Amino acid sequence: MRMHRGISVVVAVLVALLALSGCARTVAGTAVAAPSGGASATAGSDDGAVRVGTGGPTITVYLDFLCPACKNFETTYGTDITAAVRSGRLTVEYRPVSFLDRQSASGDYSSRALAAFLQVGRSGGTDAALGFLTSMFLSQPQEGGSSDLTNAEIATIAGASGTVDTAVTKIRDGSTGIDGKAVGAANLKLLTAAGGTGTPTVLHDGAQVALTDSGWLQKILG
Repeated sequence: MRMHRGISVVVAVLVALLALSGCARTVAGTAVAAPSGGASATAGSDDGAVRVGTGGPTITVYLDFLCPACKNFETTYGTDITAAVRSGRLTVEYRPVSFLDRQSASGDYSSRALAAFLQVGRSGGTDAALGFLTSMFLSQPQEGGSSDLTNAEIATIAGASGTVDTAVTKIRDGSTGIDGKAVGAANLKLLTAAGGTGTPTVLHDGAQVALTDSGWLQKILG
C-alpha cells in the first residue's frame, strides 16, 4: 500500500507539471518566415497561420493537435475565446506545429491535422475554422497510442464544421498542397524565437501569457 501511495503522488505531480508546462519540445532555432505555396488562410491572412476575428486585441496561439495540454487548453478556454472572437472583442492567430508527429501511430498525424486546419481556414470562414479546431481536440487520439485519425476521418470533421466540399475532398485525398511538416517546423522556429518551451503557448503584444493565471483571457479583453 505504501508503494502504491508513492506512485500515486508521482503521477499527481506529473499531471500537475503537464498542466503547467504543456507538451515539451526540444527543437531550437531562429525565426524564419513560414513557408508559402498554399499555406495561407483566408480566414487568416498569414502563411502558416489561421487568423480568426477582426477586432479587439490579438493573441497568437501555438498548438500541436496531438498535444494533451492543448486539448486541455481548448476545453478550458475554447468557449470563451470563440465567444470573444464572434463578438468582435478578440482576434486570434493560430499557429500549429507538428513536433509530436513522432509520437503518433501514423508518424505524421500532427502534420496532417495542421495541413487540414490551414485548408479549412483558407476555404471556410471563422465558424468553420473554430468548429474544426474544437472537434479535432474532442477527437484527439492518444499521444503514443496505437492509432490516430485517417485523412478520411479528419475530412469528415472538416465537413461537419462547415468546410466547403472541395476543401473536404482535398483533405480526404491528402491533396491540399500544404506541406504540414515544413509549416510546422517554421512555426516551431517562430515559437522558439519567442521563448516558447512547449505547447500551448499564447503570445500577446509579443510577450508570453502566463497560462497558470486562470484569468489571463479576461485581463487581455479588459
